[in-house]
Amino acid sequence: MVAKAQTADAPAPAERRVLRGVIFDMDGTLTVPNHDFAEMYRRVGCKTRDILTEIESWPEDERKRANDIIHEMETEALATMKAMPGAEKLGAFLDGKGLPRGLVTRNVQASVAHFHANAWTLPPFSPALAREFKPYKPAPDALLHICKRWNVPPSQVVMIGDSAKDDVVSGNRAGCVTVLLDTEGKWRIGSEDGMVPHFIVNSLDEVAPTLQAHFDLGTSTNVPEPARA
Repeated sequence: MVAKAQTADAPAPAERRVLRGVIFDMDGTLTVPNHDFAEMYRRVGCKTRDILTEIESWPEDERKRANDIIHEMETEALATMKAMPGAEKLGAFLDGKGLPRGLVTRNVQASVAHFHANAWTLPPFSPALAREFKPYKPAPDALLHICKRWNVPPSQVVMIGDSAKDDVVSGNRAGCVTVLLDTEGKWRIGSEDGMVPHFIVNSLDEVAPTLQAHFDLGTSTNVPEPARA
């Protein structure tokens, strides 16, 4: 069952689960969308919905050409990277509750470093896993790695992202609670397995009230402090 953040009723106290950590996607979730993925797919010549997985099977010269295009476009996007409205307010809310913040992105580690240095003023996300960590989303491995680092069960961790096919699927496969950020209200229930989130929000400002309505957010004492800059 999908709960819309603005209409969901809080469950009875006995049904509330403990929340012990939150994992975020980066592009389009923590940052305002600024990648032209349609153009990237066109230039690369990708035929599937998963450009990174597809090009891994290509011959070396074609794969290098594709990676060069992706790198060029990702580097160009750094110039206009900025935090999503409500992102730092949500980060501060989680910090105040003693809840760790992790990050999992299909972008590269250099882009994560640029985000922390230029678009984020709070302590960094930790762990922050990028494309160099494989397999990447929609595989659940990165999320499970973070849960293990935090020493918490995935069922007590929330995954927040703007992609149903990557973020929601990876979170559901890991056994996390999934929150889909749908800023344009385009998401519809489809037939594909694993793409149905537990909650849908239209902005990051809706996340904290949703978590407060459905989870116990007491200070966690069994996870490491987020890394400091």
